[in-house]
Parts: sequence; structure tokens; C-alpha cells
Amino acid sequence: MVDYLKHITETVITGFIAVVLTVTPREYLKARTAVFFGDQTPAKVGRVSLNPFVHLDPIGTITFIFLDFGWSRPVPIRPWNLKRKKKTFLLVSLVGPIVGAICFLIYGLFARALESKESYVFETLFKAAKFSLTYALFSLFPIPPLDGSRVLGALLPEYYTEWYLKYEVYGVLFLLALVVLWIMPLVMSPFVNFIDKLTIFVTG
Repeated sequence: MVDYLKHITETVITGFIAVVLTVTPREYLKARTAVFFGDQTPAKVGRVSLNPFVHLDPIGTITFIFLDFGWSRPVPIRPWNLKRKKKTFLLVSLVGPIVGAICFLIYGLFARALESKESYVFETLFKAAKFSLTYALFSLFPIPPLDGSRVLGALLPEYYTEWYLKYEVYGVLFLLALVVLWIMPLVMSPFVNFIDKLTIFVTG
């Protein structure tokens, strides 16, 4: 019982720190990019911040820790406020996956440089690398409010983009339903297994 509680505690602590390392840079840079291109909405709601707690989604954090995939709070973006609306909206939508792929390499190489592969630091960096790449791929699914839905929205005619974004608020509920019904874990399982093997390779 003691060993089980110790294992759960280690899983939660290393997993939570890994989620913070995964979510904070991608959401901060996404918000910063949107503001740079003219939409002040992220700044008005406090999302241009390195405070992880303004970016973390409670359910998404839990699924990250225990199911190896999850999501963060969507950064509110109004594409009609952006300069060169369609092109910059597409760019802002791709920031998250791009940052996730870069973080995967950074955390993976830091973990590789560690002498001890049994330490909490290694475990945290390993998870951060794995979560970063998993989220980069998972976020490309065209399900609101994931980045993939915004990429799709950027490619739609302007009228449909505005209509599409209005229903983002229901996306998290839809994701939660997919998790509860165990549909999303089944879909993500092969991706998670592949990324796990890739992370093992990178971290050495």
C-alpha cells in the first residue's frame, strides 16, 4: 500500500510539472503571437503570461498525467482583429504544434544529457518531452477548441469561420465526453505508444 501511494505521488508530481513545462511555453507564445499580429484579446484576458495556472485546464491536466495526452485552456483569438486575417490566423493556429515539436527536442536532449536515468528530474523531462510531442499531434485534430479546428477555420470562407468559432466553447465538453466514453484514449493509444518509443530514443 505504501509503495502504491508513493508511486501515485511520484506520478502526480512529475506529471504535473511536465504538464506545466508542456503547456506554458506553447500557450504563452500563441497568445504573444496573436497580440503581435493585432488581436489584443489574449492580453485583455491575461493569457500573455508565463503563469501556468492561467493556461492549465483541470480535466486536460488530469488526462495528461494519467492517460499521457490532454489539452490546455484555449487562447481566445478573434481572427477578424488580426492583420491579414486569414494568413495570420493560420500562422497563430500553427504556433502551438510547432512550439510543441521544438519543446520535445529541447526537453528530450536535456534528459539525454543527464547522467542518472532514474532521477525525478529525468522522469519529469521525459514526460515533458513526451507530452509536448503528443500535444503537438493531438492538437492538430479538427475538434474545437484544438489548434486543428482553428487551422480548418482559417481555411474556411470568412462567414463560416466566425460561425465555427462561436461553438468553440462546447469543444471541451465534447472532448470530455470522448474521454469518458473511452473513445479518445482508444484513438490516441497508437500515437502515444509511437511517441513513447520516439521519446525513449531521443532521451537515450
